[in-house]
Amino acid sequence: MDSYCYVPFGLEPECNQFRILTLLPGSGEQRLECILEHGDIGQSPSYEAISYVWGDPNDKVDITCNGKTLAITAGLAVVLRHFRSPTEKKSLWADAVCINQDDNDERGRQVRRMKDIYSKANRVLIWLGEECDDSNIGIEAASDIAHACHQYTSNGGSLRTISFNEESTQKLFGKFRDSSQFPRLSAFAKVIKRLWFTRVWVVQELALATQATVFCGTLSISWTDLMAAITAQDHLNLWLSDHERNAYVFILERARQEWSAGVRHSLLSVLFRYRILDASDPRDKIFGLNALTKSEHLGGEALQPNYNVDTTKLYTNVAKEILKNSTDLNLLSVPRRFSGVGPTLPSWVPDWTNSRITAPLGLANYSDINELVFTTSGSSRPEIEFGGTDSTSLGIRGRCVDRIAAVGTILRLDHLPRTDYHGVRIPKCAFVLNNWSRTVKLQERELYITGEPMRDAFIQTLATESTHESIELLRQQLDILERGATITRWLGFLPKFLPDWLLDKIVCLVHDVLFYHRNDQMTLDFRIHLSSLADRRVFRTDKGYIGLGSALAEAGDEIAVVKGAKVPLIVRASGAQWTLRGDCFVKGIMRGEAYLEDECRQMWIV
Repeated sequence: MDSYCYVPFGLEPECNQFRILTLLPGSGEQRLECILEHGDIGQSPSYEAISYVWGDPNDKVDITCNGKTLAITAGLAVVLRHFRSPTEKKSLWADAVCINQDDNDERGRQVRRMKDIYSKANRVLIWLGEECDDSNIGIEAASDIAHACHQYTSNGGSLRTISFNEESTQKLFGKFRDSSQFPRLSAFAKVIKRLWFTRVWVVQELALATQATVFCGTLSISWTDLMAAITAQDHLNLWLSDHERNAYVFILERARQEWSAGVRHSLLSVLFRYRILDASDPRDKIFGLNALTKSEHLGGEALQPNYNVDTTKLYTNVAKEILKNSTDLNLLSVPRRFSGVGPTLPSWVPDWTNSRITAPLGLANYSDINELVFTTSGSSRPEIEFGGTDSTSLGIRGRCVDRIAAVGTILRLDHLPRTDYHGVRIPKCAFVLNNWSRTVKLQERELYITGEPMRDAFIQTLATESTHESIELLRQQLDILERGATITRWLGFLPKFLPDWLLDKIVCLVHDVLFYHRNDQMTLDFRIHLSSLADRRVFRTDKGYIGLGSALAEAGDEIAVVKGAKVPLIVRASGAQWTLRGDCFVKGIMRGEAYLEDECRQMWIV
């Protein structure tokens, strides 16, 4: 059988064509057969769009397309078999087949059309994968939680503020706290860890969908019900709820809600929000989000999908585009890569391939970096220029106000031992709290440099002074964290070979002793603002300030207050120039206390 050859589209801008895949009837392992035809997106043809994970691009299987052989990924073949009807034709759109992936020019043009393709589909079919890890049990658990959510909201409750402090919540959701439900909740948690939730392309595929259904193995659930279940699981802190992992889901839902409401964001906001999502091609971290940006950004040449440009040039041009159109320097607060390998970039250019979850200072995991509320440089506006070879040096105006004297351990969530012990949950930052206390000399200093108690300054630094809690309540939160840190010390003394069931018993016993007649639950507001701690470390400065800095911060680095920057920046001398190490929170200078515009000087960041 001859190989299938793609028929080219007409030339832009007149062409509104895309390809529709008609999947022919079949069942079981019968060879997949389809017809690929050109359609006009302006004529609103009837089809359903598939959202899925490509899988290994080198693992191919042959199907029959228009009577000829076409190689597709094995992953897509599984998806098509699932959606194939034994008796009827199905009209579908799947990017790996409907776009000629070997033609870079066509890829660029069709990516620009994604907005129309997904928004005009009758429905978006979300494929999480085949049944495994008790996923059927997990989907059933999600459906049960969603049913309880419907009852709760129909009685006037709001999932935004749901809490077990309410009698109605106890009645509807109390059964999910019983240990008999732990296996079901565990299966549900594994569903949320499916790879689909981590891919950058799914943002616009979901956001643009008029209707979306989630398929996992043999079961399905509406996106609306799945979202309700995950929200309740997260806010009620049910067994094995992973707040960092749930952040992936919340940013997807936020994108969907805002698109539906007509809310559009700046390019930096869009890139920052979805930076934690992955893409096989690093350029898709830009191109895959193009449809979601404000219309005024679409005219910029740097943003147009062009697969003939390399990643370094693309990221640098995008950074320049953002800075030229910004009234602040929030771009410089994008977390820097501190592990793994990425493209070679100037230190001021964000590496969008860095997909680690690091929340903006004082905000939640799924927040917008443009929501930063600090005023370290007052109401000043940035003064920038570009210089050096290929204009890759960034000129800013600022001054160094202090030097880092000591740094604590980095809070790396992926390096922590497990935090759940049969109902006892240890706060993640408790594993580094002892080290951080020593770094800031918590036990040696009674008063902070501002005159307030040192313990108050410390807990406010951990929460970046961003919670609405009273200082009395914050002191209670610190007490909970310190008792959690005591449990982590006990864990460090235990032999590594102990079985999990015995570890559970020991931790529960120590916990019961430490929290006898004491509350062990942190408030939701405080817990949310601890998100800023991931991939950061506390530090102490030469002048006696304490702060929360990026993972790249080291003793000897300088704290700079820069014109137009909402937060202080950590910089390192590189001859007569500087390299950017990240942003930071410094207790006592976040409201303009250290900003003196007359003393600002030109600083070149390379």
